[in-house]
Amino acid sequence: MKRKKILLCILLTAALLVGCNARSVTPLAVGVPTEINGKEFTITTEQAYPDDDEILAVNAIYGDQTLKLDESLEVKGVYEVVQKDGTYMLTETGTFNDWRVVYLLRADAKEITETDVIDGSLGDMPKNPEDGFSITSKIDVLGSYGGTRTYTIENGCFVTDSTLYEFRGTPDGYRPVLTVTGEISCRIEGGSTELKPGDVITPTAYSEDGVFYFEREDGTPGSFQVDLDEEGNYAYTIGGVDENKLFESLPYAG
Repeated sequence: MKRKKILLCILLTAALLVGCNARSVTPLAVGVPTEINGKEFTITTEQAYPDDDEILAVNAIYGDQTLKLDESLEVKGVYEVVQKDGTYMLTETGTFNDWRVVYLLRADAKEITETDVIDGSLGDMPKNPEDGFSITSKIDVLGSYGGTRTYTIENGCFVTDSTLYEFRGTPDGYRPVLTVTGEISCRIEGGSTELKPGDVITPTAYSEDGVFYFEREDGTPGSFQVDLDEEGNYAYTIGGVDENKLFESLPYAG
């Protein structure tokens, strides 16, 4: 009997530990309530303006609380994220020019709050939130590109160890190329230190400190520094020379 009680205690303790350490990512449906912390949670949409049937008001409903999130064309996805430091909801909205925004909401026993937001779109969702969330944001440097980074959620914020935005191209593998029309000092694997008129490169990444990464036509990787303004944003010049004098037909999106 004593052994059975000890075994039962061990099993109960293990079950509690599993529950405390539970981590999951679950897709939710817009307009369909789900129970979180004993309260009903729902993402709802409604017409935002009487004379405009396109723009929707996006709201998070949590028990008796209503939290206005956005005005957009649609809700792209809603997910419940359960991890060690609490329960979160990710909500992605979409508007004109395929502009996406990801809202991070945190739910406790009393209320729901918006704790962070990122301009970008969610990629494939992980089963375990500790594996990170792939978010692709619009990067306007020598054209417009989808720059992807992986974020985790810590204390209600999106965090990442990476300074790089990777340009992975479209789902079918397309990546735009740039044709050089001026001379650009750079670093290229193998020792070359300059891009010359007629060179064709494929952009591959961009870092927050202003380094633009590329591949030559033969796959050789390289990089060069672009100019930043006082706020750390791209200044549309390289070495003081306007970007349009160094490249032809830069692929900027609206």
